[in-house]
Amino acid sequence: MNNKTISVVVPAYNAEKTIKRCLDSIIEQTISNFKVYVVNDGSTDSTATILDNYKDDRRFNLIHISNSGVSAARNKALGLVDTDYVTFIDSDDYVDENYLQDLIEGFVDEDIDMVATDRKYLNEDLVSLVTLHYDFGIYNASDGINILLNENGPQGYITGKIFKTDIIKENNIILDPNIHVGEDLIFCIHYLLNANKVNIISSLQYNYIQYSDSLSHAATLYNRQKSFKEAYSNYLDMALKLKGIIPNESKYCICQRNINARIARICEDFLRTMYLNKNIIPIDKSLEKRLTKMMNKYRKDFYKSELISKKQKIYFWLLLNFPLFVHVSDKKRFK
Repeated sequence: MNNKTISVVVPAYNAEKTIKRCLDSIIEQTISNFKVYVVNDGSTDSTATILDNYKDDRRFNLIHISNSGVSAARNKALGLVDTDYVTFIDSDDYVDENYLQDLIEGFVDEDIDMVATDRKYLNEDLVSLVTLHYDFGIYNASDGINILLNENGPQGYITGKIFKTDIIKENNIILDPNIHVGEDLIFCIHYLLNANKVNIISSLQYNYIQYSDSLSHAATLYNRQKSFKEAYSNYLDMALKLKGIIPNESKYCICQRNINARIARICEDFLRTMYLNKNIIPIDKSLEKRLTKMMNKYRKDFYKSELISKKQKIYFWLLLNFPLFVHVSDKKRFK
């Protein structure tokens, strides 16, 4: 078995209800050659007091900073990591006992620079929501980018993946604290641009807790809260930044197509959600014009992308050509 060391980074903000479950699940791992960096991001609840219970475990590094956000907390830990590998676990999630062993055993070849795994989705009551099974196997880095852009794959979560520390440090890869939705996807793609291969394995040892009030979850047609506008704006900003990251090279042409398709789809969903919520927030006509313009700009890539389903392409075409039909249909479907 691979005997190299692993760092586990856990950012924590007001995590008194879940942090013990998370950290205890790490302690219970079947391997022991790991370090844990817990960054208390200015919590105002009893998180710091709970962390004191772990200070006698030499594997635990407890770091306290003023509230700066999850990206800054993760970056703080990354600056201290000195192990061969690094992985991330969120303080409200937890892992089963074979999680770290499965990840590290995924490095079956020297050219593999990232290992990603499937996950279990649970609600706040730990009731299973869905289990997604991906296309497992070893892929080159550019194909890996497309896999992360696929909503039916491991996606761009920084959790559920393990990275080589030297690649992160040599290329100064950090999380952007100014991006609030999808910042981990940008991190992962930055990483893959400097990597060779990714191994996607079946493990189902990561338990991801999905909260209905999270900002990323707010970017959905089901949302009837004012937060939808902030969520979609952040999501769109992330996608546009992502577009500027991918090199203009032939081996990344499919990546560019899929990113353009994602931009177009975000614009589509943003528009549809705006009309579903027009009784709460009046339609911003200048924003509507901008979103429609981007939809038209990237429509060819949207129709060509293999990551977009046939049904999604039909709705997209209808929204561009018969918007009133889509708005009436959405009102009936999502009332």
